[in-house]
Amino acid sequence: MKIKHNKLFWLLGLILVFSCETTELDLLVDPNLPAPDALDADTNLNFIQFQLAEFFEDATESGGEAVRLEYMFDTYAINFNNTNASNSGMWTTAYANILNEVEALIPIATTAGRVRHIGVARIIRAYTMMTMVDYFGDVPYSEALQGDVGVVFPAVDAGSDVYDAAFAEIDQALADFASIDGNTPGFNDLYYGENNSTTMSNWTKFANTLKLKYYLNRRLIDPTGSAAGINALLGSGDIITSSAEDFKWSSGTSINPQSRHPYFVEEYLAANTGEYIPNYLMWTLGVEKGADDPRLRYYVYRQVSSFPTDEATLNNEIDCWNNPRPASYATIDAMQVVPLPFCSLFGRGDGYWGRDHANADGIPPDNNKRTTFGVYPVGGRYDDDDADTIDDNDGLQGAGIWPIMMDSFVYFMRAEAALYLGTSDDAAAMLEQGIRSSLTTVTSFLPNPGDFTNTASATDIDDYVNGVMASYMAATSDDDRMDIIGKEYWIAMYGNGVEGYNLYRRTGAPGNLQPTLLGTGSFPRSFLYPNVTVDRNINISQKPGLTVQVFWDNNPAEFIQ
Repeated sequence: MKIKHNKLFWLLGLILVFSCETTELDLLVDPNLPAPDALDADTNLNFIQFQLAEFFEDATESGGEAVRLEYMFDTYAINFNNTNASNSGMWTTAYANILNEVEALIPIATTAGRVRHIGVARIIRAYTMMTMVDYFGDVPYSEALQGDVGVVFPAVDAGSDVYDAAFAEIDQALADFASIDGNTPGFNDLYYGENNSTTMSNWTKFANTLKLKYYLNRRLIDPTGSAAGINALLGSGDIITSSAEDFKWSSGTSINPQSRHPYFVEEYLAANTGEYIPNYLMWTLGVEKGADDPRLRYYVYRQVSSFPTDEATLNNEIDCWNNPRPASYATIDAMQVVPLPFCSLFGRGDGYWGRDHANADGIPPDNNKRTTFGVYPVGGRYDDDDADTIDDNDGLQGAGIWPIMMDSFVYFMRAEAALYLGTSDDAAAMLEQGIRSSLTTVTSFLPNPGDFTNTASATDIDDYVNGVMASYMAATSDDDRMDIIGKEYWIAMYGNGVEGYNLYRRTGAPGNLQPTLLGTGSFPRSFLYPNVTVDRNINISQKPGLTVQVFWDNNPAEFIQ
C-alpha cells in the first residue's frame, strides 16, 4: 500500500513541448497540440521508455500485494476495488503515455529511417499489452486510439487476440532490427545502452524472452504449441541467459530532478517509513528453512534489533500480539514443520518488524521501528545489525532498479517448462542456475561489501543452494517439485510483482502463502476495470467481481487464496 508521490524527471518538461496529450482512450485530434510531424522522435522514445518504468511500478505494486511480496491492507475486495490507485495509474499510463505515444512515433520514425526507435517502441508496446491482459483480461486494442476516425468508445478485444497481436508486434520489432544499416540513426537507450548497436542483441534477447513468457503463460491452454515454441527459442539461444542481459530500469541519486528509486523516495527521503514489509516474506527468508537466506539482509533493513516486551507498548504498537491464531492458517500449518508467521516474528526476537497479509488494523506510531526496503532492489541500506533509523543519505541513496526481466527469472521459467511441458531443458539444472543467478545479482548489488561484517559468503550461498536442491531431489511429485521451483522464483523476483502474480495463478506456487487473516474473499484472478475507464466508456462493462479469470488461466476456481 503505497502513498502515490509526485514524480519529476528531467525529460518530462521536454515532452510537454513535443508529445501528444490524451485523457484516456477517446482520443480526438486537438488543434492546440503540435501535428504528429512536429514530434521529436528521440524525445518521444525517451518518454516511452520512462513511462514503461512508471507502468511497471504500478503493475508491480498490485501484483506484489496480491502475492505477499508487498504488504496488502484489508481484504482483496476492498484493496482491489475499481478505484485502486495503482491499477488506475497503470491503465492510464498504458493507453495515454505508452500506446498513444508509440502510435505517434512509428510514422515519424519510419519516414526518418529510425528502425531502432521503431523496434524498441514495438517491444515496449508488446510488453505493455501482454501485461494489461495478464491483469485485466479483455482490454481495448483494435479500436483503441482511434478517436481521429470517430471511435470514441472503443470496445474490448479478447485477451487471447491481444496476446497474439503482442506476439506479432515482437516479430515486427525483430524485423525492424534486422534492417539496421550504417545510415540508421541512433537513439538514447535508457535500458541497455545500445544506442548505436548494429545488432541490438540485448533488446533482441529481451524480445525473444517475452515470447518465452507468452508460451509459458499459454501452457495451460496449449501445452503442445507452448512446448514447441519454447524449444525453438531454446534452440536459437537468443534469449536472456546472463545478468549482462537483464532488462531493468536503473534509478539514479539525483534529488532535483528526482531520479531516485520511488520506494527509496517514499521511505528514506521522507525519513519516515510509510510501508510495512510482509511478515511472510521475512519469515520465508529468515525462519522457514531454519537458516537465513543469504539475501535477507540485502532485501530488508531493520531499524530496531528487538521487540518491546511490556504490554502497554505492545498494545500500542503491535496490538495483535495477544490475539488468537487465525483459523485460516490451520490447513497450511498442518502441511509443514514450521508454522506460518502470525502478528510478528517474535520467535526471532531481533526486530524484523512487519505486518501480516490483509491486516486491516489501524496504523500505530511505529514508523521508526518498522523494517523497510534494503539495498536490493531499492538502493537503500544494507542491514549490518546497525539498528538505526533511516534517512536520505543511507545506503545507495536510491540508486536501485526495477527488475523487469532478470536472467534468474528466465531460468525459473525454463525449469517450469521443463517440468510440465517436457522441453529440452533439465528442470533441476534450471532451478539451480536460477537460484545462483539471483544470489549473485543480489549480493553483487552492494558495491562495498568489505565495509560490512555480515555479508553473504560463498559458503553461505553454496549451503543455501545445496539445501534447496536436496529438497528438490527428495520431492516425489511434479507438483511438489513445482512448489520448490515456484518458491525460489518468488523469492528471486522481489521487486517484481508482475511475474509473481502470473506465477501464482499459473501454478499455485508458492503453495504455502500466508492466507488473509480472516480467510475471507476470493483471490483476484484478474483485476476490476478501473473507474477511470468504465465511467467514461459506454462500451466497457464492469466485471462481476475479482474471480473472472484471464484467457490463459484455466485452473479451478478458488485453487489459490
